[in-house]
Amino acid sequence: MERLAEFRGSCFARRIATSFLLPTEHDWVAADLQKSSGLDRYQRSIGLVLLASVSDVAAVETAFELVEDRARAIWNVGIYPRILHAMCANIGPGLEPIVGEIFDGNLSSANKKRCAEILAEFDTDAGVSELLDRLGTKHIEPAVLDAMDRAPERAARMLEESDKPLAGALLRDLYRTHPELAGPESRDEPTTLSANAVPTLLASPPWLGPRKASAPVVIDVDEPSTELFTAWLPGEREEWAAAGTPYPPSVWRKTWADFIKEVTDGHGRYPLSYVAHAPDDIIRPLLPTITESSYLWQAEGEIRRILARFDVDAADYVLRTVITKPAQTVHVLLPVGGSAVARRMVNWLQARSVRPSALEWFDRHIDSAAPDVVASVLRQKGAPRLTAEKGMRTLARRGHRDVLVAAAEQFGPKASAVVATIVDLDPLAVLPRTIPTTPAWLDPALLPPLVLTDTEAPLPADAVQNVLVMFAMSRMDEVYAGIDILRDLVDADDLAVFVWDVFERWAAAGFPDAQNWALDALGIVGNDDTARRLTPLIRTWPLQSAHRRAAAGLEVLATIGTDAALGHLWTISQALRFPALRAKADTRIRRIADELNLTPLDLADRLVPNLGLDPDGTTTFDYGDRSFIATFDHRLSLMIVDRDGKTRDRLPRPGQHDSDLAREEYKRYTTLRKDLGAVSGELIARFEKAMVAHRTWRMGQVRTHLVAHPLTWHVVSRLVWSTGSGTHFRFSDLRSPIDADGAHVEIADEVDVAVAHPLTMGDAVRTWQHVLDAAMVQQPFEQVHRAVFTGDLQAAIGGLEGTKASTRQLLSLKSRGWIREEPQDKGAQISLEKRVTDAVTVSIMVFPGFNAAQPVFSEIQKIVYIAISEDELTPVASSELQRDLSTIDTQPIRGDEPELAGEL
Repeated sequence: MERLAEFRGSCFARRIATSFLLPTEHDWVAADLQKSSGLDRYQRSIGLVLLASVSDVAAVETAFELVEDRARAIWNVGIYPRILHAMCANIGPGLEPIVGEIFDGNLSSANKKRCAEILAEFDTDAGVSELLDRLGTKHIEPAVLDAMDRAPERAARMLEESDKPLAGALLRDLYRTHPELAGPESRDEPTTLSANAVPTLLASPPWLGPRKASAPVVIDVDEPSTELFTAWLPGEREEWAAAGTPYPPSVWRKTWADFIKEVTDGHGRYPLSYVAHAPDDIIRPLLPTITESSYLWQAEGEIRRILARFDVDAADYVLRTVITKPAQTVHVLLPVGGSAVARRMVNWLQARSVRPSALEWFDRHIDSAAPDVVASVLRQKGAPRLTAEKGMRTLARRGHRDVLVAAAEQFGPKASAVVATIVDLDPLAVLPRTIPTTPAWLDPALLPPLVLTDTEAPLPADAVQNVLVMFAMSRMDEVYAGIDILRDLVDADDLAVFVWDVFERWAAAGFPDAQNWALDALGIVGNDDTARRLTPLIRTWPLQSAHRRAAAGLEVLATIGTDAALGHLWTISQALRFPALRAKADTRIRRIADELNLTPLDLADRLVPNLGLDPDGTTTFDYGDRSFIATFDHRLSLMIVDRDGKTRDRLPRPGQHDSDLAREEYKRYTTLRKDLGAVSGELIARFEKAMVAHRTWRMGQVRTHLVAHPLTWHVVSRLVWSTGSGTHFRFSDLRSPIDADGAHVEIADEVDVAVAHPLTMGDAVRTWQHVLDAAMVQQPFEQVHRAVFTGDLQAAIGGLEGTKASTRQLLSLKSRGWIREEPQDKGAQISLEKRVTDAVTVSIMVFPGFNAAQPVFSEIQKIVYIAISEDELTPVASSELQRDLSTIDTQPIRGDEPELAGEL
């Protein structure tokens, strides 16, 4: 202390440093706080660092008074958790109201979470009181659960006194885990299945018994060295060649020599579009030596184009690129084989973010990659060996067991025997090195009962605990073998309810990483109801900076795999506002469609839910003495019709005179509304896009999957269709094709048909306008009354370039499929883009542009130019583009508008 005291007189900063180093010198701290109060108002806040040294609440208040605005003082403390930690360590109990006030301040989510945790860690009545006052606020419930675990008696007493709605549910949970806290009249101890009736797997699972440990046999075999090669699926290379940005980088200010210089200078800071579009004779010889790009945001499309264009010549470049950020790009390696890729994939089998792609790669290349897998196992020892063996067993369970054993034979009989032993191990004995434990908030007493299918009593707590451990050891793509046995023991719907409750408790606890298996469990045993409830959460998680959790949610939907679940996945792939997540959903849909030998659109037609409708496209809600029929209008909005023919917007709630089943009927109605809202908009948009793109179906497909579908029928019956020979028809109420005169039209199942675009209908469009108007048929989107444009496209574009338009009006083009480009530096966005066909993209370049965080930071935009990636558009594409552009109300730019005078 004496040595530090020598520094206190030299300057104020040293005084504060000595007070920090010796907070027990209370006189020093008090003197420095007093000194701080005498400083200039703009310098006083330096004294806030003394909060790390104060020893009582009064000193904290003195420090806060150094800043005129208390909210700013709170913020200054809240953004530096180390100061808060020091305050709590030095003062302890008594500081709870201050910590609560800091929690309420303008803090980051992470710092708010830490404040809530600190309140629980105080382990005092005051700390719990601060938490309960904020119950229902984000981050508070996990802290309350912690406080309940620390002191159940205190929690029971204070929850009983709380008037917060959630407090009652938490108190009931507390009584279930601590029945001794409830009064005798409140105790409800259900009778559980007797111990001798519990199946062996759930009563004495393998992980509770002794585990045999034997040293693995290590064989120093030579690593295979298969050169890189490509193996394309039919049509895959052609599809990938059109991926990514369809137009090359703008060369109006640069030459290709300038672009290539950026590629070859070694720093790796260049867009992949430079490589994807560079002239072949320039870029192909450079691929083996150029540094891979570090610009890999949403780069999968460009890498696909590169690989498809240059084939095996680009394989090494693509591999090096993927290695830098595999989570974003690993799927691009699917066509590439060779030892270098195989060894990477063996490691990636254990990486959650890339594991699905690694599994798909092995399914595709197992014949050539099996020797690499075997060698990677035999050469390893210790923890890496256990990890490698786990990967090998995973591949064996996917049907590759015999290939792996056969590949081992080339390394000798000893190697073959070792591999056979590994892949043939009893799956119930395949356990992780550390058996996972479950937290207090997953106490079996809190969870829905699990009842064996051949009994009536629920499983006892110990058996339920073992069920939780089995799920904790499982992932969607690697399920513990005991789960398959569990499926045979417990009703599937009961399991789905059970894991959903686990998931909700995981969410209430703040989604801790250690229990992220709760999300996997939904995919393993979830059902249609699981998918319905999960989909809205997937849409909101990116708004909470939970993109990785949202991506895992997409895998859950794909793993559930029912038509309803895949239908939700399809809807996300078409309409989610987050491009990266939407692309993941689209990729998953494409994989599933490929497996079924369907196009994604054909798959989507088969995934439209029937919503429980009758074959005629209606459903009846029976209330007993009264009933209601639900049908749909032209926009697929629900219409409720009572027995008197009166139409209502909503189904009335059950009354006291309605039957006992009326409540279930009303519940079915609310479910129908939710499911309809998830699909209706996308379904209508799908057929409008089909009209513009001239998508064709076989008539047999239309009859089977569209006309016969109780929901899709309400859309297709209101449209005019055409055959390749020019015959136009619609569907009658009997669901047969009829012409404009109402006469039956014979169309064979193998004939291609399409939703007719008015531009291709010629004079027939006027006839159909009259027919539909006379029949009072409202269409789901503009078809026969759609505006068409046959004028010169370039002239229309030229009339817009160099003019100004409202920013809000330009942004409203989003409803017609236009999107802002990906944010550049500081969130800048200077173009709107629309893919008018699979091969053609149109960009509207504007100045000063938009901003990702504040799109309308400028009220007016100058339309600099409009670029089309291809010179020729079909008449329909040209008409549709001009239809979009015609909605832009432009004005000439005056000479006194400097804010529009800049350049891109």
